Amino acid sequence: MRIVAGGGVLASGLVAVVMGPSTVWLVRDQLHINCSMGQPGSEGADAWMCSDGIGYLGVAVVLGLMWFLAIVLGTLVAMLVRRDRAARLLLVLLAGASTVWILAWTWYGSSALVYDDYAPMTGQEYWVVAVGPAAVAGILGLAAGLVSTVLSGPLSQIAGIVAVVGLTIATVLQPGLSINTIPAVGLLAATALRGRASLR
Repeated sequence: MRIVAGGGVLASGLVAVVMGPSTVWLVRDQLHINCSMGQPGSEGADAWMCSDGIGYLGVAVVLGLMWFLAIVLGTLVAMLVRRDRAARLLLVLLAGASTVWILAWTWYGSSALVYDDYAPMTGQEYWVVAVGPAAVAGILGLAAGLVSTVLSGPLSQIAGIVAVVGLTIATVLQPGLSINTIPAVGLLAATALRGRASLR
């Protein structure tokens, strides 16, 4: 079961890479990070002017670093940690770190890197609209994942499944989070698998 759990984490990492371009779409086109709106009456009025692709290289590094850590550490924990309870707790904590990382970074970017002087909404308001529902689903999923680590038996399995569903819903609601939420789904699925192994 440990090999299957580790393989699932690796597979989630590959899927996240395929979905990676959606993160740029979220950051630039929905949250308008590193963008500004032209002054009314000017040529760029009512239009966002954003950095070129190189301006988003830092975003790729910041979010990619967490992707790398979550996948490498998650795979190692899923495959090498023998005690199921310890492995499950570590996997849930890694899923939480991955999810909170992208939520916190996008909130920071929306607060500090959106030049919204002439925009109809503030950067934080763009975040609430674009990311808020997914953030709620993700946090509820993570809470269920934490609960699954303290329960035992079928209740633990049910909480683990709820956790996976919660993060999956978060990813569907906002695919731009997928670079870090899909690995979180893989980590929570590995948690559920390790919990299932402990039932035997």
